[in-house]
Amino acid sequence: MTAWAWRRVQEILGELAGRIASGELAPGSPVPTEEELKDTYGIQPAQAYWVWRQLQMRRLAHMIRGRILVAGPPPSGALPAMWIPPVEERIAEVLGVLADRIRNGEIAVHEQVGPQQRLRSEFEISHEVATEVRYRLEERGWAYSIPFRGTFAAPCDRWPMRGRRGWRGWRGGR
Repeated sequence: MTAWAWRRVQEILGELAGRIASGELAPGSPVPTEEELKDTYGIQPAQAYWVWRQLQMRRLAHMIRGRILVAGPPPSGALPAMWIPPVEERIAEVLGVLADRIRNGEIAVHEQVGPQQRLRSEFEISHEVATEVRYRLEERGWAYSIPFRGTFAAPCDRWPMRGRRGWRGWRGGR
């Protein structure tokens, strides 16, 4: 999925999360199906799947009776092991480790951040989490992607700023 497509998924996800938070999609009410998402937003099947998957990973919706997604977190005791620790915390943890490696030069500028499979095995994460980490690295300026080649460490002038001193040129500890 391209960065543009991922941003579109995030926009749709934000809209649906807002509808769930506001009560427009009350707990237990059906979330639009993948087919309805494709038709309503003009997105590809993979994007519709990712919206559904992200709603579940963020515990905004859960699956019942096969392929029916309903608003609200799953009943207690029904959480799959993948949610322990929470996915967002795991994404932030892996993102932090990779950003530190880029900042400290362990991953050199223009060096590949890591093939998907290596990230998955090193951090023991799912394909979806590895993909999310790579998109967030790119979104925050730590990396850039080249289609069909991979994700690479960005030059330090593209790194995000941190506080007054910023990350640029910073080599100390946290």
